[in-house]
Amino acid sequence: MKFGITLKTRKMLRIESLYLSLDGKSILEDINLEIKEGDFLALIGPNGGGKSTLIRCILGFLKPNKGNIYLWDKPLETFKEWYKVGYVPQRAGQEINLMNPLTVGEFLELPFLWYKLRVDKDHLSHLCERFGIKEHLSKKIYHLSFGQLQRVYLVRALSTKPKVLILDEPSVGLDFVSQEIFYKILSEFHQKGLTIILITHETWLITKEVNKVACLNHKLYFHGEHEDFCLFAEREVYWFNFHKIEHCHW
Repeated sequence: MKFGITLKTRKMLRIESLYLSLDGKSILEDINLEIKEGDFLALIGPNGGGKSTLIRCILGFLKPNKGNIYLWDKPLETFKEWYKVGYVPQRAGQEINLMNPLTVGEFLELPFLWYKLRVDKDHLSHLCERFGIKEHLSKKIYHLSFGQLQRVYLVRALSTKPKVLILDEPSVGLDFVSQEIFYKILSEFHQKGLTIILITHETWLITKEVNKVACLNHKLYFHGEHEDFCLFAEREVYWFNFHKIEHCHW
């Protein structure tokens, strides 16, 4: 199962001079960022630094005051192929409430209704088995534990065979063993060609797969290769003030 592999590396995302203010407060300032197909980008920075806000801009949930966003060289305003983008929001499982009548199986088929796609039952079955939720398909979605819901959201995000997977702190609330298993599976999909953008504070768990790092605190302080980031983190006292990053962890 391949995810977006091409013979020639293409730019998946391009952000140019992006600014965003909310309620008179500047959140994002002069953001310039490029992500290529096949990248595994860790987006890190302090809480409140604008990481989730930037993702919401990329997904079209928020409109920047200034700047441009392109997905596969198409302006965000004209981009229509959203089935190519898988997204798991922060603490996704908390969005489920007791009023939701759907079974897990019905919940997983929602993207196919949204995008008017045929359900690939073999692909969906493989994902459910890989993420350990196959036995829960007939359960009501609100009966699942938080960890189970996180896996269900991830399966749903991957169900349309996206070319990029965007994850906003997806393993928050999971125990350490579950986190390790989660990142192991994530690495397997990346090795098959899936582009990944991951907001995380758990840098010690993603050592082997991340090839790009972006450090965001309202402004973009670093964006580049993983190895270059290690050198940057060692010499920049600023980053140690809010987030301890040791070379051996990366």
